[in-house]
Amino acid sequence: MEKKKDSFIRVYCPELMDTITPGEWTDCPFYRGQKLDLSNTEEALKQIFRCHVQCDCKILYQYYDGGKLIQKVEESVEDQEGLRRILSVVMKQAKKPDDKRAKRVFIVDDDPDFLEIHSTVLKNRGYEVVTAQSSKECLEKLEKGRPDVVVLDVMMEQFDAGFEVSKKIKKKYRDLPVILLTSIGIQTGLEFSSNADVLEVTGADLLLDKPVSPEVFVAEIEKLTAAKD
Repeated sequence: MEKKKDSFIRVYCPELMDTITPGEWTDCPFYRGQKLDLSNTEEALKQIFRCHVQCDCKILYQYYDGGKLIQKVEESVEDQEGLRRILSVVMKQAKKPDDKRAKRVFIVDDDPDFLEIHSTVLKNRGYEVVTAQSSKECLEKLEKGRPDVVVLDVMMEQFDAGFEVSKKIKKKYRDLPVILLTSIGIQTGLEFSSNADVLEVTGADLLLDKPVSPEVFVAEIEKLTAAKD
């Protein structure tokens, strides 16, 4: 069965000759560094309208009306009120309750920028996100609530902190998926993502090399959370 597509709003950037999704990374000089949360309607509206005016970006959006998927492209939006109406339709559809609760992703990394960027990407895809910046904080939060998947940075307080935390998680929560993220491969020249021994020792389900693109990051999380359904 074909997976139902999400409601969304995007802009087509003539500079990049590609679409830009609010909240995700791009190479656009105007958009770089702007990590938007679509639930903050006013900020999202301002940034999207700025792209539309500065670069003559087309507004692309889709939503469901009575179960039918509506896809539209606006070549020109006269003012922010016009864009506000579009955004309100898209967000109304995106916020409709689903039969299932949102999947919860627990990201553990001592880099605040990494946490902020990847949390925003996941939230815009409908995930609930919990974060921690140390091994200790990670284990404490796991006692209070169990996520659907844990994403662990390997190098935190110690060189192999993520490895040790993964072992502890798998010992207590055997069926909880764990993704390990590491930049060790870049520093040493070794391809850790293909090292089956590391996965066997740590119990982790997947090992990804940093930097990891948002597309790959989300895709791998979708695979692991889908496997639990």
